[in-house]
Amino acid sequence: MINMRYALPMGLLTCLAVISGYAQLPTLPEHIIVPTKSRPPEKISQLGDPAPPLTVKEWITGKPVDFTKPGTNIYVVEFWAALSPASRAAIPTLNELHNNFKDKGVVFLGIADDPPDKVKEFMSGIKIEYSVAADDRRKTARNYMLAFGQNGIPHVFVIGKDGKVIWQGHPLHGLEKALDDIIAGSYDLHKAIRTDAVRAELDDYRILAREGDAKAEELGRKILADRTNDAVQLSEFAYRIVTDVNNTNRNFALADEALDQAEKAAHGKAAQVVFTRGVVMFEKGKKEDGLALAKQAITLASNTNEMAAYNLRLNIMEERMKAEEQNKKRAAPEKP
Repeated sequence: MINMRYALPMGLLTCLAVISGYAQLPTLPEHIIVPTKSRPPEKISQLGDPAPPLTVKEWITGKPVDFTKPGTNIYVVEFWAALSPASRAAIPTLNELHNNFKDKGVVFLGIADDPPDKVKEFMSGIKIEYSVAADDRRKTARNYMLAFGQNGIPHVFVIGKDGKVIWQGHPLHGLEKALDDIIAGSYDLHKAIRTDAVRAELDDYRILAREGDAKAEELGRKILADRTNDAVQLSEFAYRIVTDVNNTNRNFALADEALDQAEKAAHGKAAQVVFTRGVVMFEKGKKEDGLALAKQAITLASNTNEMAAYNLRLNIMEERMKAEEQNKKRAAPEKP
């Protein structure tokens, strides 16, 4: 097993597991596969619900599967895209997990947010060892991602032998541990459902904030009050607020307040709090200051996996800043 990965950071908009240490860091979704203005269904899906069928355009590798009938397999359904840097970065780990668990009744499936020809072109240059299918106009993504209040990829849903969704999250953050527990019979679905309720509350805030609903402030205050002494969840909340870049109503003051509380709760400098503060500053437009704090957080990381996760996010921030600077130069009028 790859036990060292258990400590990897958890994913933005996809965090389900109870967070016990500062190694966990939300991951900004690099690719949005469900339009941010899409409204969620009237009934939000939750862990324990039956898994929707897969509606795909074409199976690139592997064969169709049917979740509606109880069977002997556990399925890991990943939503990804060839254009997503974070999705591409997850492929080696997913290949490794596929090989580690394939003899234990675990089947990995990758549902791509790309046309079949684009998926085939991408796969001609990279090895994906598990089954891959091209989604049919995002029908599968809507039945899973939108139904569960998610829109950032990569994102994984684990389906048990009874055909029910029993785990969801970022493929690098908790998937292996969940699979080990499920196979061993020690996975606590009821605990996971309770933890998922925390995620759902943050999703509710995101929806209200995007709509400019006055209730967003009220819910935001409730979230701060409920997490007064939890530095990790406060940092998570702040991160979610400011990295929702398609939201024109991002409440940076609330994010700062959440981090102020997180710093008090952490009783000192914690890597996640410092890194999140850097992301907040970066999103405010103070990019150099934000990058400096992000680099400082790397020096505070408690292990190499945490350090690698921060470095990956830092690289994305730096590349984004370079791209914005290049765009400004292109847009600037040429000197006579």
